[in-house]
Amino acid sequence: MRNKSKIACICLCVMGLLLAVSCKKGSKDELTASIVENSAIIKFERDVIDFKNLNNGEIVTGSFKFRNVGKYDLVISEVTTSCGCTVADYPKEPVKPGEEGMITVTYDSKGFSGERIVKEVSVVANTDPAVTKLRILAAVH
Repeated sequence: MRNKSKIACICLCVMGLLLAVSCKKGSKDELTASIVENSAIIKFERDVIDFKNLNNGEIVTGSFKFRNVGKYDLVISEVTTSCGCTVADYPKEPVKPGEEGMITVTYDSKGFSGERIVKEVSVVANTDPAVTKLRILAAVH
């Protein structure tokens, strides 16, 4: 009976070791390469909008046109702005390879009199790098 227990224990240990070895994860480089290979590629027509001279309190809207020039669907998960004075609207559905899209930003200059503003718009998507930075500029009088 004792021999059967030893054999069972040894078998369980060997099976556990084999299971642990078979579950080994790929290296970080392999994972990173896989993410890059499966990334969409976003290409903007421009990355800066200059609204030039604005009067204090003026509200302006501009658009950043882009194209998915990659082989995979482009999924924009989030677009954030550096200030509550700027609001962004973006496509919520995937953008297919070869298709175009638009990120529209609205800037409210109220309270910025006498300033040259630079506001940042961060686009988070399944691209490499994952965050693309856009900017809006204006001189508020």
